[in-house]
Formats: sequence, C-alpha cells, structure tokens
Amino acid sequence: MDRIFLATMVSAVLLLIVAADLLVNGLGLQQPLLNLASVVPAPGGLVR
Repeated sequence: MDRIFLATMVSAVLLLIVAADLLVNGLGLQQPLLNLASVVPAPGGLVR
C-alpha cells in the first residue's frame, strides 16, 4: 500500500512539473529536437 501511494505521489509531482513548464513556456516555444538527417558532414573527411 505504501509503495502504491509513493508511486502515485511521485507521478503527481512529475505531472505538475510538466504542466507548469507547459504553462510557462507554451507549446510552441520549446526547443526543437536535433534533426540528424540535416547535419552536414565536415568536408574532406578526417584530417591527420
């Protein structure tokens, strides 16, 4: 019973943190994820 209560409280706190972050930053102001397909490799390959 105590473990279920603790897990519920931890989940509620994490949910409140996420909700507060969304309220402060909004949905469109979060930094976009890095798109690895658009990263251009360095020309010339490895330099010794």
